[in-house]
Amino acid sequence: MRATLLFLATFVLAPAGAAELLAQKPAQPPAPAAKQDPTVPFRPFDPAAFAAAMQKLGANPEQLAAMAKAAADVGPARAGEALLRTLAPAYGKAMELADGGDPRAALELTKLLTPDTDVLVAAHVRYQLARLLLDADEPNQAIDLLEGYLKTCSNRTALDGEVVFFYAQAVAEVPNPELAVQLYRSFLKWFPEASERFRAVATQRAAELDRQLDSSLHGLADGMKKVGRDLRHQETGKPTQEKQKEFLTQLDELIEMFEQMERQSSGAASGNGPSSNPADQSSLPEGEARIGNLENVKKVADRWGDMKQKDREKIESEVQTNLPPQYRKMLEEYYKRLGTSKKQ
Repeated sequence: MRATLLFLATFVLAPAGAAELLAQKPAQPPAPAAKQDPTVPFRPFDPAAFAAAMQKLGANPEQLAAMAKAAADVGPARAGEALLRTLAPAYGKAMELADGGDPRAALELTKLLTPDTDVLVAAHVRYQLARLLLDADEPNQAIDLLEGYLKTCSNRTALDGEVVFFYAQAVAEVPNPELAVQLYRSFLKWFPEASERFRAVATQRAAELDRQLDSSLHGLADGMKKVGRDLRHQETGKPTQEKQKEFLTQLDELIEMFEQMERQSSGAASGNGPSSNPADQSSLPEGEARIGNLENVKKVADRWGDMKQKDREKIESEVQTNLPPQYRKMLEEYYKRLGTSKKQ
């Protein structure tokens, strides 16, 4: 995780260096003629270069024309996604599973992360798989996938803006609110042409996180959330236990503080003093941080729980035998999380 956050800091705190790193990647599409802001590590989306890359995947002139027409209506990212599903049948099949909330989708997408996979397909696979992991409350794993996108796939698709947006969301959920605020604001600076829906949510979330940084209650809630995730991943060693005790002590102190404030303000008009329920105070503010199908998490978890035991075991066996070692742990945690979500 430390290496991942250092990579993120490279983009946010030293964007000129990140731009140089991206420029060193082989086979990058040529930079546009317009002068590029050296503080922005992303170039404007190049429809012609993207169409040429699609053509190499087998797109014919009619398909490219249809994609260009669709891009005017739904945007280049969605239009490119639709055509890519046709040109890469294995990816299309995996995304059909994902659209239907089928738990096998994560496995089928991960199978496509091989050195032989075309870079455009790999870019979309990393993005979509990261979204599935975020929905399953696995932000660390999502960060690793999006980091892979930024290192190897940037400036090739229309997904760059959404990748940075969900990178910020994943960092916020780790939680690392300080870095998340910087990432949301960098997204707003780097992608002025992004969908107003994404820009509105990024603005809202940055403001919410700013307020949270000034609140000891929100800091406590974030810390307890991380400990809970560590415990779920069976990281039960001494550091995790000590953090758990520390947060419980802080919670006791905050409860005592609120009780004293309530006693001192007894008789005050309702609503003028602090809440008598610390849990209300510590609840993270609601926000439209997740864009897409908000019911998808529950649906996938339900379908996993409703599957026959032999079918679940088959998926778990494939995770162990058909995936590179670097992805096994990721999907083990993902399917474990689906089982936990079903029980809640």
